[in-house]
Amino acid sequence: TPFFMRKEVMQEVAQLSQFDEELYKVIGKGSEKSDDNTVDEKYLIATSEQPIAAFLRDEWLKPEDLPIRYAGMSTCFRQEVGSHGRDTRGIFRVHQFEKIEQFVYASPHDGKSWEMFDEMVGTAEEFYQSLGIPYRIVNIVSGALNHAASKKLDLEAWFPGSQAFRELVSCSNCTDYQARRLRIRYGQTKKMMDKV
Repeated sequence: TPFFMRKEVMQEVAQLSQFDEELYKVIGKGSEKSDDNTVDEKYLIATSEQPIAAFLRDEWLKPEDLPIRYAGMSTCFRQEVGSHGRDTRGIFRVHQFEKIEQFVYASPHDGKSWEMFDEMVGTAEEFYQSLGIPYRIVNIVSGALNHAASKKLDLEAWFPGSQAFRELVSCSNCTDYQARRLRIRYGQTKKMMDKV
């Protein structure tokens, strides 16, 4: 996935509160033309979910094409503001890291997005189990969710060195939040306005 996203697209996939607390902003010249004085604002991605979500921006999806599953592997960047003193040793709370992401565009009908959510959690569990890593699943309380997520589960692995469970995987169901903001539509014709 790309390292940068344009500001207007990032605003459609990320909460504005993330901009100051989490995302790195990059400002540059709008183009190579000598007479172009426009300023181009981009943000470094915090997760490959952001460009994957925007991949089908302004598209109409056919019911028979769903679900559409993606995996993203990317270098991610986060400011980690406010994390001082919290999990700061070792690989936790670093500003640049590699991340693998599962992402699914699913039908809004018949609980399909929830089936895909369960499938993604199951895939993460299978990975932990294949490595023999002890883990637990934590259901994140609604007050701690961002605006996009309807439900979020963290899979926390046991770290014997620190005698603690630490989050390594998060699975969220964003229902139609991102689809509405990105204008990703679902249906046979453009007259149908269901969101993915």
